[in-house]
Amino acid sequence: MAGTAAQSPAESRDSRLRQDETFLRRAFHRSLLPCVLSILSENINILADGVLVGQRIGTDGLSAISLCVPVYLVLCVVGSFLVSGTAIQATRAIGRQQPERSQRLYRTAVWSCLAASLVMTAAGLALSGPLSALLCPDPAIRPLVREYASITLLGALPKILIYVPFWFLRMDGRTKLVARMMLVMGGGNVVLDLLFLYPLDMGIGGAAWASVIATAAACALGFFWLCDRKSGFRLGLSWVTDREDWREIAAAGSPSALNNLLQTLRLLAVNALLMGAGGSELVAVFTAVNCISAFSLSVVDGVPQAASAMLGIYSGERDNDSAALLIQRERRTGLLCCGAFAAVVILGADAIAFAYGLPAGSLRFAMVCLGAGMFPALGCSILSGYYNVSGHVRWANAIILCRVLLAAAGSLYVALALGLSPWWFLVCSEAVTLVLWYLTAGLLHRRHPERTRYLLMDRSLEERGHVMNFSVTGDTEQICEASGKIADFCRENQMNPRQVMRFSLALEEVMTMIVQENPDAAVRFDVRVFSLQDTLGIRIRYDGREYNPFDQRRSRGEAYLGIQLIADMMETVLYQRTFGVNTVQLLL
Repeated sequence: MAGTAAQSPAESRDSRLRQDETFLRRAFHRSLLPCVLSILSENINILADGVLVGQRIGTDGLSAISLCVPVYLVLCVVGSFLVSGTAIQATRAIGRQQPERSQRLYRTAVWSCLAASLVMTAAGLALSGPLSALLCPDPAIRPLVREYASITLLGALPKILIYVPFWFLRMDGRTKLVARMMLVMGGGNVVLDLLFLYPLDMGIGGAAWASVIATAAACALGFFWLCDRKSGFRLGLSWVTDREDWREIAAAGSPSALNNLLQTLRLLAVNALLMGAGGSELVAVFTAVNCISAFSLSVVDGVPQAASAMLGIYSGERDNDSAALLIQRERRTGLLCCGAFAAVVILGADAIAFAYGLPAGSLRFAMVCLGAGMFPALGCSILSGYYNVSGHVRWANAIILCRVLLAAAGSLYVALALGLSPWWFLVCSEAVTLVLWYLTAGLLHRRHPERTRYLLMDRSLEERGHVMNFSVTGDTEQICEASGKIADFCRENQMNPRQVMRFSLALEEVMTMIVQENPDAAVRFDVRVFSLQDTLGIRIRYDGREYNPFDQRRSRGEAYLGIQLIADMMETVLYQRTFGVNTVQLLL
């Protein structure tokens, strides 16, 4: 009976201090807008590029660019595979207190992208003739395709390498710089398109060079920031050599690469089905729908991307409570953003149709389906992102395969066969994926009840009372209360009185020092205490300016002596600056 159930050690402690999402919300919201703007600027760039080329060169030029999309997507697959895999493993290394490994993974991302881009450029230029023939069956526009594809391959280096600052600047907490970098790429491309296509009259080659030069400028700017003194990453000549490490990188990078690959197959399948059902008119409508759908990714993918670095670190720490709170924050924020975006596209359906030269009313139901489909799409994106960073890569890949290709093509085929509007597939592909995930996760939970129902978390440490998370404000009363809470935890885990005194003193002294160094800011802490394999540890994560309380150069006199006494008591003292916040690890 519920009234007589025994409380776990974690439940029996003083409940006045509990973990809340205030600290997580601050860190998440700092990343949210830059991530959304990054994706939005990239899609604005694609839209503007197509419009300018179509107006200046005509349908042949626009067709040539469309036919060269697979070349660009292959470069995206290579870059996203190499960099997302190394970046995700780097976040997990940070969570496991392995800073040297995270640096080595960063260098691996840089050098592997450099090697891959050189191979892609050499192979593509050597086979430019057969490649253009494969891409374009029409001899009339094949020279345009060959010119555009060759220039794109010459720019393989920045197009692949740009994924490095895109991922690692976000891990470093410098998401605003990522947004600036992407705006340089998007805005630069538009400006250079206007210059190369009109005054200089460079034709299709000018459009290709505009894209390459703008991407190169953004990439160079990103690396300039990655190499400055504020960066948490340092370029060097070391890289990953162990086969097991490369297998982990490949597994972590597979969802991002698979998504890029399947998006291409999805486009081909949907176009073929729509062409068979309604001819070019239906395909033209889908062109507009697909463009607006790409803009919706700024919300559907942007919200999970804002949390990806934090979730990767929490996964490495086995910090299930923080991960669950962050996912709840993703869901709430994402649903609000989806509602706003859906309202705009539904109300603006006729204006969008007019912009694309389509009949009034032709996009109304399509925009309703697109808006409704964003809500389950957000759920799929949050789940696949979390499963990837937490090591459940097969689940991430299964969700991506289902929602992007299998459920999309299948639901479109069924809708056309039943005589329904084809745009139902925009909702059904996402909803069917969520239903299948729910049923499959339920079956797995029955077989492995030790894991949570939805996120497959292993909460054995929490259930045994070996982990405790709580949030603390920077006032003296709560810091003292936190110190007492730590002492209770230590006693419950059979520590001797001297060790209890050390840990409670360490927490109180360090947190007080941090507050004193941020007099103009309302500092807030997330504290995690754990007891594992005869090791007791405290992780203190706090916002405010970059500050290491154990750095002798930044502490003076008696204050530093007190901190140094605490450091001497500990087996390990580690400070890191990750996703824009400070982290101190103390291990006894």
